[in-house]
Amino acid sequence: MPRDLPRPRVALCVVLLASVFASAAEAKLPDSSTLRLWIEEMKQSPRGPFERIRWFCADGSIQPPEAYACRDHGGGVQHGEWNARTVELRDGGYLIANVYAGISPTPFLGPDARLSWLDQMLLERFLIKVDDGWIIRGARTYRGALQAEDEESGARALVLAMLADPAWLAPARFTRLRESVRLLPLPRGDQASAAKVRHLALELAEKDTAFTPLRAKIHNAPEAGDADAVRGYARRQAPASLRQQYESLATQIEALYATGGTVETLQQTAAALEGTALAPQLHRSAEEFAAARGDAKRFAVVGAVLAQMREALADPALSPEQRLVLLEASLELEDDAYTIATTLLPELEQASRRQRLDRLGGAVDALYGVGFVTNRHREGVHASLERIERNPSLDVDTYRTELRYLARVPEWSSAWLDFNFGETMRRWMAIEPKSHLFTQDRLRGSPLLFYSRVIDGLSLDANRLAGIEHDLFGRKVGAGLRALNPGMARGTLVAPAEAPEGGFSRDGIYLLPESTSDLPRVSGILTRGEGSSLSHVQLLARNLGIPNVVVGEEHVPAVQRRDGEQVVLAVSPQGVVQLTESSPRWDEIFGREHMEEGVVIRPDLEKLDLTPSMVPLSRLRASDSGRLSGPKGANLGELKHFFGDRVPDGFVITFGVFRKLLDKPIEPGGPSTFEWMKREYRRIARLSGPARDQAVSTFLARLRGWIERQDPGAGFRQGLKVALDRLGPEGTFGVFVRSDTNVEDLPGFTGAGLNLTVSNVVGYEQVLAAVKEVWASPFTERAFGWRQSHMEQPEYVFPAVVVQRSFPSEKSGVLVTVDVDTGRPGWLSVAVSEGVGGAVEGQAAESLLINQTTGEVRYLAQATAARKAVLSPRGGVDKVPASGTSQVLEPGEIQQLIAFSKLVAERFPSLRDEDGTPLPADVEFAFRDGRLTLLQIRAFNESRNAQRSAYLSQLDAEFRERGARRVELDGVPRAEDT
Repeated sequence: MPRDLPRPRVALCVVLLASVFASAAEAKLPDSSTLRLWIEEMKQSPRGPFERIRWFCADGSIQPPEAYACRDHGGGVQHGEWNARTVELRDGGYLIANVYAGISPTPFLGPDARLSWLDQMLLERFLIKVDDGWIIRGARTYRGALQAEDEESGARALVLAMLADPAWLAPARFTRLRESVRLLPLPRGDQASAAKVRHLALELAEKDTAFTPLRAKIHNAPEAGDADAVRGYARRQAPASLRQQYESLATQIEALYATGGTVETLQQTAAALEGTALAPQLHRSAEEFAAARGDAKRFAVVGAVLAQMREALADPALSPEQRLVLLEASLELEDDAYTIATTLLPELEQASRRQRLDRLGGAVDALYGVGFVTNRHREGVHASLERIERNPSLDVDTYRTELRYLARVPEWSSAWLDFNFGETMRRWMAIEPKSHLFTQDRLRGSPLLFYSRVIDGLSLDANRLAGIEHDLFGRKVGAGLRALNPGMARGTLVAPAEAPEGGFSRDGIYLLPESTSDLPRVSGILTRGEGSSLSHVQLLARNLGIPNVVVGEEHVPAVQRRDGEQVVLAVSPQGVVQLTESSPRWDEIFGREHMEEGVVIRPDLEKLDLTPSMVPLSRLRASDSGRLSGPKGANLGELKHFFGDRVPDGFVITFGVFRKLLDKPIEPGGPSTFEWMKREYRRIARLSGPARDQAVSTFLARLRGWIERQDPGAGFRQGLKVALDRLGPEGTFGVFVRSDTNVEDLPGFTGAGLNLTVSNVVGYEQVLAAVKEVWASPFTERAFGWRQSHMEQPEYVFPAVVVQRSFPSEKSGVLVTVDVDTGRPGWLSVAVSEGVGGAVEGQAAESLLINQTTGEVRYLAQATAARKAVLSPRGGVDKVPASGTSQVLEPGEIQQLIAFSKLVAERFPSLRDEDGTPLPADVEFAFRDGRLTLLQIRAFNESRNAQRSAYLSQLDAEFRERGARRVELDGVPRAEDT
């Protein structure tokens, strides 16, 4: 850490905080196991992360702990000075042991606020609460290390500065702002809270493992009676040394469930906000709550007030102090909503469908109020509830479709918290494994717990009415498993507690944090985060019938317990999910199915024109696909023909250039590389098991290395330079260099994202190197694994190369001209993110369903990737923070997509399957300054085998019979299902 930086007139914590991030690069730290040992030693140390006590004066000087030490230095504060390991960790980017006395708000303000610093401070505060003080456990009795009044004063000044900053009143920052008020050491009484109850219960379970079952009950199904249960446990079997802590827990539970606080909170807040527009609303809400008959009404009132408080926060008439009062009241009301909801849970058994749907409305208002969903999400839920309520002939199919939409709310909430805190949480896992509890704890202690219980029961009811049951290792499940791709697979479940490391196995069924862009060929995919449903990996999986299911966090532990076991994952076209143990009965089922038969990659060799050339996009048409180039270049030429400058200019290096390269010998005096490839493919076909895998790996590595070392010749180099010069002066622009083979986007096989794209390459020499990388990319083990088992003549894989000017998109994504979930025509499925390369890499994108005729937009998911890609002038892309906006596509941009989609069938008659049936289009697009740019178009292929599977069809059989039956909203679902 640099020591020569000027020291501002602030406390040491801020001096070093600034110096850490002023460094060009973070200091190199020891391995994770060593860092965790350091943290553990701090927990046990009586001085924690501190070396000694010092005065930190306003002039930047540091004085011994003597009375009035800063009197002649402009005043100051006294607190602990970090020890050497604390400083080393902070130099390495882990901002531990934060001191709030005298903290400067400046780094945390404005549009470029250091949000990552704040995230680390909040995570540390969480660990202090949940882990008995964490690294300041011992330092709490180290006199002078932390002065409570100074800490509270500093934290309050920081929060008030944030509340005075217009940048912090933007909707995208609301969650961080509210969590800052919740977690930072602001002056407040010892108020009971749901979080405090959970944290105390967790601490006790770690000290007394026999308490774990009751701790789990307090976390998952809390109620007022838990206080008596805790006291009974303490009397019967708790260690004597812990009985006082058990009594404290019981007292906290009683205080949490004490009645009368809600009206008082509303009235006091209204008084503090007297003269503002919100004050009369709060008075009315207090009266409404007091007059409410039954907890259902009270819950709805609290949910509505939480939503009102969020919307009122940015009122310019409010002072920062009033905004703080508002947020502190919001936190109290969240606990009220939590406790009221727990009293409603036992009543659900007798509640009608209509009553349960009403509960969802109140719960989503509360979730909006606490910052877990956006207003677009909230409006989407209420619109769905209204469609159900107003439907006079509601049938099972419609009911179940709407509930599948309503069941997205837990995903939305989890994704939004991950957007805000996920990067920090995952990084801190290296020093503290309990970091992963941060978002878990927040979700479970919120109104989401109640929402999830209600939607689970309704989903079970809908599935029962439809004759559908999900099966999770023998247990009937109604919600929390959402099908993305139908298919059936048997393999080894890989579901470690942390993200899987190392290579992927062809027969593995993987539980992943999200669908990654570089995922190799696997048997099945379970994603904890959907990412983009239109990403390249998702399209490949759908095309080949690889089942893919979104697994809700509530089911993740059950999946992880089966890590390493042989399992079967079956997903029907209607979304029935079975994840179960493999057994001999499946042998016969798989013997009948042959799920992958019929997926054959068969390029038209008669059509190939292997004349080496470079062809401008303007001279290519769709009919050139499979002749001169692959479908990317040919379809871009077609787009260029119809839409002109809406398509960035470029050219294609044809198949023939690569084929000519293969005429060179594989080694001096050896056969041509093409003849050597044919011989090797025949040899590999005779092998099996590990011997085959090793032979494939050796063959591919040698071939790739050979390609990348070749000189394509002076004529090629001159032609490449001329083609690039036509696009602009060298160094003033970048190009995307894409593989475009003759074995992708064929009838029955998409190949989306299978081979290499080198992004934004600047300069002739760099483009030449990128072309050779792209030529080699079809021969990576990942591409080979996805493609090769479907090829009859594997040596006839010829890559053309598309070279296209980079487009500096503000937003980009994928459009499919059909509802990808249901196959309904007339709807457009859209996934879009900020920056370049949006949605195709698997990032969590904004997902929309758009009616092509009416323009109706259904908001399916928010773009919650924490970073976006932007073009770098030096070449490549930079990853910068995303805005967190709740609306990426604007209405005018949506209208442009609708208008374009209506032209697709007319202008792209080549988008057909092997039987000549028209297929939906899969289009990559971008926007800048509100203007549509088109980047690619291909056919949208799905697995016909998955659709035709007898076993999967059987799972849907009852649904086909029952889907049109009427649903009685005033009926009560069967108790055993809910």
